[in-house]
Amino acid sequence: MEKATKNLIVEVSAGIVIFTAVLLLGSFFFYPRASVFAGLLLGMALALAMFLSMALVLERSMKSQDPGTVQKRGIISAAIRYLLLIAILVIVINWFSDRFNPVAVVIGVLGLKAGAFLQPVIHRIASRKENNN
Repeated sequence: MEKATKNLIVEVSAGIVIFTAVLLLGSFFFYPRASVFAGLLLGMALALAMFLSMALVLERSMKSQDPGTVQKRGIISAAIRYLLLIAILVIVINWFSDRFNPVAVVIGVLGLKAGAFLQPVIHRIASRKENNN
């Protein structure tokens, strides 16, 4: 894996963690329930796993020369990711909703989007620190 790809993975992952930390802090003041904290952390773990899966599929696809294979691999991996997410949510709702707040899990998974939006900001901050050293 190239250095730029590794940096991108770290930056988006940091964005996911920062988003979750802000939500944990906010829920500590507004809705302090253990199930909410656990749900946010489970959602963060799912978001990180989904992002790493996307990065690995993209990395493998970039090495392929066949556009049909790239498209097929992308569609199949996305379908598997979302089916697993739905299955985990159904399990949480049916059997573990006393331990994991399902809404908090979904909000935690949205950290994937927040991480993508925060990546340019984190990249600028990281680049500035590298240039100063």
